Amino acid sequence: MTNFVERVLTEELSAARKQLEDVLIVLDEHAEGQAAYHVCAAIERLIGAPSTMEQWYLMTGRAANGEPLS
Repeated sequence: MTNFVERVLTEELSAARKQLEDVLIVLDEHAEGQAAYHVCAAIERLIGAPSTMEQWYLMTGRAANGEPLS
């Protein structure tokens, strides 16, 4: 599995990340799975990680676009 280097976030981005994490906790407590998924996607974009689908493909031995690895 590919590991990603953690980015050093500015103070502003760190505050935004904390707010997104707090929102995710509340959504999870209220079983709001679809909204929580979108918060996770926002966190991925914030930290520069591949999308959830790209991560799934990489974890299952495929290229980031879903194609089989050569």
